[in-house]
Amino acid sequence: MITGALTKNSDEDIPQCRTYGAINRDPDGEQTPTNAKNSVTYWSLLSENGNFRWFLLSNLITVAGEWLSYVASIAAIEQIHSSSGSISRISISILVIIRLLPSSLLAPVGGVLADSFDRRKIMFILDGVGAVVAWLYVLSYYLESISALYLATLLQMTVAALYDPSHSAIVPMIVTETDSLEKAMILVSSTHELMQAVGSSIGGLLTGFVGIQYCFMIDSLSYLVSALFIWKISGEYNPKDSNQATEEESDSSTEGEENWFSLSNFTKMTKEGISYLISQPWGAFVLLKFYAALIYGVADVLNVSFSEQGENSSEIDVDNSSQRLGILFAFVGVGCVLGPIIIEPCTHMEEISSLERACLISFFLMAFGYYGLWQFDEFILICIFSSVRSAGANIVWVYSSLLLQKLSSEQMRGRVFGVDYALAMLSESASALLAGVLLDDRVSAGQISLIWAIIAFTTLAMWGVYFSRVETLKRTGTVEIIG
Repeated sequence: MITGALTKNSDEDIPQCRTYGAINRDPDGEQTPTNAKNSVTYWSLLSENGNFRWFLLSNLITVAGEWLSYVASIAAIEQIHSSSGSISRISISILVIIRLLPSSLLAPVGGVLADSFDRRKIMFILDGVGAVVAWLYVLSYYLESISALYLATLLQMTVAALYDPSHSAIVPMIVTETDSLEKAMILVSSTHELMQAVGSSIGGLLTGFVGIQYCFMIDSLSYLVSALFIWKISGEYNPKDSNQATEEESDSSTEGEENWFSLSNFTKMTKEGISYLISQPWGAFVLLKFYAALIYGVADVLNVSFSEQGENSSEIDVDNSSQRLGILFAFVGVGCVLGPIIIEPCTHMEEISSLERACLISFFLMAFGYYGLWQFDEFILICIFSSVRSAGANIVWVYSSLLLQKLSSEQMRGRVFGVDYALAMLSESASALLAGVLLDDRVSAGQISLIWAIIAFTTLAMWGVYFSRVETLKRTGTVEIIG
């Protein structure tokens, strides 16, 4: 499956992409520097661009609130099961799956909204809807209904799926300078991972100290605060009103208003995207996140089990396990933040092989992390190896995205990432469900970690062979290097 896209050369008239593995050179054949330092700093970006400050604050609050409710949801499920004298890991797996599926199914609809209306207003309205939805968590808690909690999670993640495309697409409209945009994207990505750690840590502490229901109430408040920050952003952010829109794009937009929800048009565009991927020598890179998600998809379910390690299986101390889960999520968040930052000096955007090596390193870190989780029982060591594993997971997410961003054509990039994201969510959902089934079948979290360490090492070897073959074919000229 991986090697299928290697040697296929197409004479069809397909969109062009950047050269695979090329380095920019001047007319005399000398390599030219492509990543010269600029004068833009993170501080100057934040101090001079007020709209971006409000946007970043909104992002911090939203992410922290969502992860606060996530940890509270896990604690609520444990409490409901504990009160009935039963424990089920499948219930946690279902929660993870419900959090993942709306994004893979409804993100295209969110993309339609983002390209049709003012993105700031979409985010403001959806923040308001999210504040209302959060109160359904409170209701499900008092009803002691896991089904109601699942419904609240589904609605919240539906709001997130519609919100995210506008959230991503508005950044270049807020930060218009190219040098500043790069810094802005790094800040958004890093703070997103950091606030996942903070939100989950606070969630673990608050569930024990103030109660699960109050965590859901705080989540509702976080949406309102986020909406306030979004409202503080000045200007209009409707892509149809952009001065950069060409006449051809405007015509396409007008036509799109009539055909966005046409099943035949959606099917046609999907087939074009898949055909494009098959025709490219780098098309298999779309499977990097798929295999990575298969490996890291069990993590959240295992984290719940590790947080309860040492507890009596029939009488779990929900407050204590929630606090431990919060600490564990904090280490996971730290790993996600540090991973790409540590590996970044070893990579170069104009050297494709360096991005490939980063992906290989990520699979090794995930394998090593799971191996450590199998070997050690001490909670602090579990936290450390979870951090190593999460560093690998975020590295492969970042650098597989950079590979696709660099190699795919502008006309096809949305559909390339659509396939990439959908495959990753599907793989992660299946992995989480399998972990829940295994835990319910009395397979320990340590044993599952060993199984997944073997899977990760196998995946590392497989992609290592694949990347080596790509390099060989590039040197011999077997692979056509432009899309």
